[in-house]
Amino acid sequence: MMTQKPAISPEDNAPQKVIFVGGAPRSGTSVTHALLCTAEACNRYHPEISFVRPVLESYSVGLEKWQAHTYCFFKEPHHFKLHVRKLLHQQMAHIAKVLSNPRVLCVKDPLLTPYFPAMREVLGWPSQYVTVLRHPHNVIRSLQEVVERRGGEFGRGLIDFAVHDYMNSYAHLEDPALEGSLLCLRYEDLNEPETIEALRDFTGLPGINPNSIWKNNKGREYTPTPQEQADPWFSPKYHRPIDTQSRLSPLAPHIRDVVNDVCGPIMADYGYGPDGSFD
Repeated sequence: MMTQKPAISPEDNAPQKVIFVGGAPRSGTSVTHALLCTAEACNRYHPEISFVRPVLESYSVGLEKWQAHTYCFFKEPHHFKLHVRKLLHQQMAHIAKVLSNPRVLCVKDPLLTPYFPAMREVLGWPSQYVTVLRHPHNVIRSLQEVVERRGGEFGRGLIDFAVHDYMNSYAHLEDPALEGSLLCLRYEDLNEPETIEALRDFTGLPGINPNSIWKNNKGREYTPTPQEQADPWFSPKYHRPIDTQSRLSPLAPHIRDVVNDVCGPIMADYGYGPDGSFD
């Protein structure tokens, strides 16, 4: 008797699980990703997987437009999900192959963060999600620096966009779809032994070692190129020991007031004071 083949065949070299690192842009996702990549079972540190994000965006749009458009191409939403799953498997399997097929694949893209619930639903592989929070004053101040490095002005329109994007980056924290698979931590606590231990316990990676951060698999520290350092998004904290102290001047009062107004709920929940302090 013939049995029906699964709609999605497992990849030969699929990782045992995938860890996605997220959070608002400039919240500390890079250093957190680099920290996780110190575990022997993980891949080396690498740039963001931004090219994967449109696959999840297409899933969101396809569901939103199901009645108007998508129904014409798939018999039911589940078939559409399997189609997107196949695309994700191709993307993630390619990433794993390029990174020497680690047992645990650890990746990051801050702008993928709002899609974490959809990722867990669609991917079909074991996955975990590590979300980094940082005081919104410092996040917005760092974004201001990026804009000004580009020669732009951090005006009211960009301020409003930035604070609402910050809030959207953490809308998934209460999503039941991520129950049991999400760890949320504060950037300000990243150097604390309790945080390192929490990461080890959550991921099952005892080899996470802050003393090895940014080093390659031969124990050598990476030296950024002049081109990388010229990027407006580059931070002098990259490829250095973990340093959670703010290196920029405080926000201007008119920006601070907007941040406090919009980001107040998260600030209250995570111990961030309206004066820039934290518990």
